[in-house]
Amino acid sequence: VWSGTSSWTIIVLNFIYEPLATVGPESKYVPWLAESWNVSSDGKVWTIRLREGILWQDGKPLTAEDVKFTYEYFKKDPTARRGFSDMEYLDRIEVVDNYTFKMYLTEPFAAVVSTMLTNPIVPKHIWEPIVNNENFTASKYEPKISEVIGTGPYKIAEYRPDEYIRFTANENYWKGAPSVKNVVIRFVEEADIQVMMIKKGEIDVAIHLAINPAVEEDLKAAGVNVHRYLRPYFYHWGFNLQHFPFTEIKFRKAMAYAINLTEIIEIARLGAGEPGSYGIIPPVWKEWFCKEAAEMYTYDPDKARQLLNELNWIDRDGDGIRETPDGREIKFEIYPPSYDPARVRAAEMIRDYLEEIGVKAVVRVGDWKGVVWPGIKAHKLDSFILGSGTEPDPDFMRVRFKTNASANYYLLSDSEIDRLLEQQAITIDRSKRKEIVCNIERKLADVLPLITLYYPVIINPYRTDRFEGWVEVKFDWILNRYTLLNLRPKAPTTVKTTYATTTLTKTEMGPPIISIAGVLIALIIIVLMILFSLRRS
Repeated sequence: VWSGTSSWTIIVLNFIYEPLATVGPESKYVPWLAESWNVSSDGKVWTIRLREGILWQDGKPLTAEDVKFTYEYFKKDPTARRGFSDMEYLDRIEVVDNYTFKMYLTEPFAAVVSTMLTNPIVPKHIWEPIVNNENFTASKYEPKISEVIGTGPYKIAEYRPDEYIRFTANENYWKGAPSVKNVVIRFVEEADIQVMMIKKGEIDVAIHLAINPAVEEDLKAAGVNVHRYLRPYFYHWGFNLQHFPFTEIKFRKAMAYAINLTEIIEIARLGAGEPGSYGIIPPVWKEWFCKEAAEMYTYDPDKARQLLNELNWIDRDGDGIRETPDGREIKFEIYPPSYDPARVRAAEMIRDYLEEIGVKAVVRVGDWKGVVWPGIKAHKLDSFILGSGTEPDPDFMRVRFKTNASANYYLLSDSEIDRLLEQQAITIDRSKRKEIVCNIERKLADVLPLITLYYPVIINPYRTDRFEGWVEVKFDWILNRYTLLNLRPKAPTTVKTTYATTTLTKTEMGPPIISIAGVLIALIIIVLMILFSLRRS
């Protein structure tokens, strides 16, 4: 419940659960459930004041005891944390009163707000008896809808697997009851069906589309607004550094020269994306983006061939595939998830690029839940195409690239990178920290545990004929926290809403219902199994 199982589950859980701080419309962290915070002169004690009068959706008050319980469980069970949160530097929490608590750190930590205060808070009175049960296993627990209680503007009212989730407004919401009283998320897999539905007015918004520019123009011509934003996720080709041939750094560099990132975006993403940085951090986080690392390689197949020749990996038998001096073929597998056609196509394009330089890549399209994700976590795959989130604060790299870190799926182990990652975490001076972070990006670009293929540009078509108050945020989908708070019906109306498939309809009088469609295969498991475990879509 707390972390979500993918980016799709996080979208749903954001209707329900809220953090102490969040990223505002200008991409800066702002207080949310917290009213304020201050830090001691030595940087080790954070005193945080909660807003008073906030209620859980079951009517009980939010208190500092809820925060203490949540954070102590995060520290005990790292899989419960959302995204790149980190409790490594948390020593203890002291409750001062119902609305004030102190966090004591083992040493000053530069990313307290971004990696600690952004975790969703959960109610102690519901979850304490659950987690204290001796048979409780976080990753396997299947909560009842009545246990999915947050402080957010909406709560789950109904869920039908493979069909829809219906939310109702939290009338006691601390920022005021939402004007839109019902929200329905329908599961629509095909992008062309989503486009047809929004043009007809059957839905009000479609999320996470990658569509042809001509289709986008057609939507605009039909009176549909289009919100485009660069999603700060790095979709990358990840390497298992303990599997041959990725054990060789010169081979990994050859891969960087061998593939055409611009062409991959044009074909696999229909142009909806920006080329990846070899230093990982996307250019949208301008303060931390290192241009030198981003541009370390260019598409140059001849340079790739030269590096392979320097390894003495040449085609010894004339079959078009290079071999090592002892006759071992330069061959490996790439695993993209079957649910994402763009990643499948990207893997196929990589295969074709590598064939031109005498390297054989076999694309294994696999089920995400059954094959790809378990294989990534268990380090069983040679390579994979993975989409992973970034944060406005660069400390997200520490849990991704530090030796033995929880999200180090590449088995990267580099003492210099480890040292720099720890150094940036405890460097409070931003100019000094910026220099350290750029050094990390240069080092990552040099050792190449992965190649970022693209940062996706996402298309959110939305209609304004029934609702107004949409808030476009630069790096977030259109149905963000601020839209949820501002959206309102233009006029009372009688609404016919398709709750599930076209064969299941329900007509009712009452408040307008906003319907959402998206490529939401991952949402099928939201209520059946809202997991604690950290996953990356």
